[in-house]
Amino acid sequence: MGARFWIRRSLLVLTGIFLVLLLVERLKGHPWRGALAFSGLWALISASTFIGTRLYYSSKGEACPLCKDTPEQG
Repeated sequence: MGARFWIRRSLLVLTGIFLVLLLVERLKGHPWRGALAFSGLWALISASTFIGTRLYYSSKGEACPLCKDTPEQG
């Protein structure tokens, strides 16, 4: 898993979290500017935590059954 994989994974996670949070903020009636700022900040924090954790466990060779991004050993 090279840099291209992790960049793609990061962008996918960041975009997904951002869109969900933006939708929720707008449904709650928050203005666009506030919703964009909130969603952007929390999407960045959440995606960084997720990707950082995956990089850590991937470097240890531990598989993630949900992500299925670690090659099978055997």
